[in-house]
Amino acid sequence: MTLVAAGAFAGRPRPARAACGTGAYAHKLLIVSLAFSPDGQTLVSAGRDGFVKFWSLPNGGLFRTVATTQLPIQVAFSPDGSQVAVAMDNGALELYPAGGGTARALNGHTASVEGLAFTPDGGQLVSVSLDRTTRIWSVAGAALLQSFTDATDTMLRAAIPRTARQRAARDPGRNAAAPAPAQRYLVTSGQQTYVRSMATGAIMQTAAGKVFAASPDGRFLAAHDGTKLYMYAFPSLLLNTSLVNKQNAAAVAYSADGSLLSVAYLNAPAALYSAPDLTLKLQFGPATNACSAVAMDSQNQYLALASGRNILLYQLPSGAALPACFMDIADSAPTCSGIRYSYGGVVYTVGCGAALPDGAVCSCDCVPGDCSCVDDTGCACVGDSGCNCDTEGVCSCDSDTGCDCVGDIGCSCDSDYGCGCVDDTGCGCDGDSGGCGCDGDSGGGCGCDGEFA
Repeated sequence: MTLVAAGAFAGRPRPARAACGTGAYAHKLLIVSLAFSPDGQTLVSAGRDGFVKFWSLPNGGLFRTVATTQLPIQVAFSPDGSQVAVAMDNGALELYPAGGGTARALNGHTASVEGLAFTPDGGQLVSVSLDRTTRIWSVAGAALLQSFTDATDTMLRAAIPRTARQRAARDPGRNAAAPAPAQRYLVTSGQQTYVRSMATGAIMQTAAGKVFAASPDGRFLAAHDGTKLYMYAFPSLLLNTSLVNKQNAAAVAYSADGSLLSVAYLNAPAALYSAPDLTLKLQFGPATNACSAVAMDSQNQYLALASGRNILLYQLPSGAALPACFMDIADSAPTCSGIRYSYGGVVYTVGCGAALPDGAVCSCDCVPGDCSCVDDTGCACVGDSGCNCDTEGVCSCDSDTGCDCVGDIGCSCDSDYGCGCVDDTGCGCDGDSGGCGCDGDSGGGCGCDGEFA
């Protein structure tokens, strides 16, 4: 994955980056996937640090962190917003209740699960894997329904576009008693993009494209192959238009009304195009270089970009940067600080300066965070990555000032003040005045000058 063609966006407007303090990060390692909830009020991110995080919008408040069983690769919300699917390394695939609770494992893949897609009715989930299989699962039963072998290519992405019959089925004037039309097509991609039969997995159409996105109405498919950005009619994959862009794209996403297409590029600014004509509308600022994921919400309000360890939020349709700081104190620099507040029974953490909703109760207002068991002073140890300082009764961390081992420099080393060798200054009982069985020893060890025991 490389850059947008040099000079392609010369003279185009550039919105400013959303403000976030130096050293503030959403994840400890690279963010690889983003997904909006259907109501547009929550953004979910997955990082190579092994965590899936839930953020409120538009202020970027962190309110839930889930440690996954394997490294996550992609996340997806179900159409009704009740489930979050997480594709992971080593064949792991799980469904999490969006409101919190126990995950359900979908067992069967034997190598990394790279792509996910829910059917439009939310009843089924499609996954593609490096084990060269495409699998279809029941969401309600968390059970395998079908499995297809991908002999032609290793599939890395999946989508399930709406069809004309499904669009008609959403018409308010439709007879509600009539059965909903069955899903006919699925789209996957590896080295190319494939339209396939949902029933058999058979390839029906093939076109250029490694990353792609289907328009919300199912009429178009946008794809990028490292040379061009293409707009195809769906399901025929007849070329509508294309744009020379000799760079690879990390991700492609449509706006909810289908009028905008966003492309995240690695090592170049992300871009916003009109659809389906692919006219460039906006090049985002240099802070969006090396974007690994892009998402637009179903309410046509927001565009989110993953840039390294950061999440950037923009307003639609203008593309203006929004002043949201997606910051996890545990993964940010010690100089960063935040606000911890509760609202509606949920606890949130946001960066200092963020607006709080009316009725929010603040429990920690902009004190240093990053509790690492060294002079911990942050929000009752929010995000403590060491000893859970204020509550941990056993300690083994350097300079801990919040546990039961105050002043511990290593628990058996010099100047240990609480881990079994009180005031031990030599790790061999030199100067020991209350531990190691050599009280008051001041001359070099047990049996030396000043020993009182």
